[in-house]
Amino acid sequence: MKTFNKYYTITIISFFILFSGCIKDNITPPLTRDLNPVAEMLIYFEEQGDFVNSPQAPALIGADEVYANLSSYLVIDIRQPSVFTEGHIERSINIQPDSLFGYFENLNSGEYSKIILVSKNGQSSAYFTCLLRLAGFYNVYTMNFGLAYWNEFFADEWLNAIGDALNILSFTNDAKPKNDFTPLPEVTVGNPDAPIEERIKERVKKVFSEGFHDRLQYRATLWVSDDDYFVCYGISSLYYARLKGLGHNAAAIFYLSGPYFDFRTQRYLQTLPTAKNIIIYDENGQAGACIAAYLRVLGYSAQTLLFGGNQIIYYNRMKSEPDLIPFAFDYMKIKNYPYITGG
Repeated sequence: MKTFNKYYTITIISFFILFSGCIKDNITPPLTRDLNPVAEMLIYFEEQGDFVNSPQAPALIGADEVYANLSSYLVIDIRQPSVFTEGHIERSINIQPDSLFGYFENLNSGEYSKIILVSKNGQSSAYFTCLLRLAGFYNVYTMNFGLAYWNEFFADEWLNAIGDALNILSFTNDAKPKNDFTPLPEVTVGNPDAPIEERIKERVKKVFSEGFHDRLQYRATLWVSDDDYFVCYGISSLYYARLKGLGHNAAAIFYLSGPYFDFRTQRYLQTLPTAKNIIIYDENGQAGACIAAYLRVLGYSAQTLLFGGNQIIYYNRMKSEPDLIPFAFDYMKIKNYPYITGG
């Protein structure tokens, strides 16, 4: 059955080569070794359920569920040790991102029904959760809104981030066209003859080694240059406002999340440019971080905008449009669960 699935997937992709221009990298089925390495990864991801382009991404889990299952879930806090000692969830362990993948390789992850990554605001934990999922660790989750919903002690970054863009009155509802279809990025791996799972792990390790830094993997504030391809990723109400003129920054290009997921190969993945920085904002930064991680594994230069629409359209739309309200940070939803200090 596995062989049939692989042949079927390649055949479907070949259909799109001929009739829609997708995956334009000389794929010749069923000889998988003739595939562009990125195309091979894409086929594998889609065969495994295409987590990133599914309703499961970015694998959010609420503070309530974590609190109720502290005795059975493994909670990994990925903040710096000095910050961890100031306050953290009881029973959580502190693992730095540069050691995280190695920790998982040596962990019997099946011992835990769920493994939860925790950061202060949920942005970096969503990024690294997506990378681990791509590498095959399917029981990893990220705590929704990070520690900010656990206790108000951790909420300052979210509270300081929410607001509206200074130029919000110039926002538009006009749709900017997507880029033309382009070839996939070129990536190299140490052993091109290794099983696809090993080659993907190599790519994931490389992205892990690059960390999560301002102006590399993310942008802390909204600014767009001519070298950027500015993507609005989410539900349609994130892009099109009910009130004319308050939709989105004029530079933004819309890519739908569910139900079609425009970063699928059969949709518009290959409209992303390989020669520009791809800046992604979603509703609250967590799905955007997951998409940025995915695109970086595929060889794109992608960055997520921290806090997403919450730092662009918070008062004008995130708190008023019904479809966006669930994605808006809400001080009243902070649980004030207990935390401990020390190492």
